[in-house]
Amino acid sequence: MTEHDQAMALAVGRAMDKSAELLRAAAETGDSEAQFAFALLNLLGRGVEKNPGEAFRLFGLASDAGDEQAASFRDLAAEQLAREQIDQQRLNDAAVHVMKEAKRQQRFPKPRIVEPD
Repeated sequence: MTEHDQAMALAVGRAMDKSAELLRAAAETGDSEAQFAFALLNLLGRGVEKNPGEAFRLFGLASDAGDEQAASFRDLAAEQLAREQIDQQRLNDAAVHVMKEAKRQQRFPKPRIVEPD
């Protein structure tokens, strides 16, 4: 990556961060277009940390304010939340299984085979 490309990437990143700040402020005032746009940034993780829960909330507010597209996007955010919860549950289940297996092995260690002399 050239110096020019790096400078351009930094500039775009700063612009995205500033846009997210401005959209957040406008969304907090009840602007349904800003709520929709800021929800989209949250859903995609652009300019803010990815947060489908916040996206779901904001799409809901925009939908309640009459934005027809927001309801469909709220459903997308809900699907993403559900997938993340399923993934987290799988991780939790795997961790529980590993812990149970470790405890079992402590109680019932694998017998050592003694070689005859």
